[in-house]
Amino acid sequence: MSIATEIARIQTGRNTIRAKLVELGLAQNADNLDKLAAAVEGIADCGAVSAAVQEGDTYTIPKGYHNGSGTVSGVAGGGNYNLQSRTATPTKKQQNITPDSGYYGLSDVTVAPIPESYQDVSAVTAGAADVLTGKVIVDAAGKTVAGAMPNNGAQALTIDGLTVTSAAIPAGYTSGGTVSLTSDIEEALAAV
Repeated sequence: MSIATEIARIQTGRNTIRAKLVELGLAQNADNLDKLAAAVEGIADCGAVSAAVQEGDTYTIPKGYHNGSGTVSGVAGGGNYNLQSRTATPTKKQQNITPDSGYYGLSDVTVAPIPESYQDVSAVTAGAADVLTGKVIVDAAGKTVAGAMPNNGAQALTIDGLTVTSAAIPAGYTSGGTVSLTSDIEEALAAV
């Protein structure tokens, strides 16, 4: 092979490399082989670059060589989001407010006022002794308390006025009743 043939082969290869580098914006039409080699040396190997992009964000693709197996993916919905408006009422337990099926997210959440049943109870003065057994109240600290007052129902007591002159009414709740005087006094007077 002659020197002229070898020079022509190298020039053809240089021209092919130059044309591609000019197309990629990495070289000029008049660049020699040394400048073309430096341009190729400056290409970074980025391999497989992958990124996820949310709506409104941008991703700058790094300059360099990419092997073609990377991906850039966007968030589902494509900007045409179906958002839901929700309302919530406070409860004693934590709530997670999420969109129903078919909605991409929430546009807003309106929280209702605290229900009356959860209002301030610091002014409560009743205690266990003030409440019937079997009933429950909430004390001033907001804790539930079981009642301790006995339910004595209706009372029907008697005194005879001679030997029994008083009747003890049991402590606790009564639904009413009577204390009656027996006929013992009347019978004792009739016998005199």
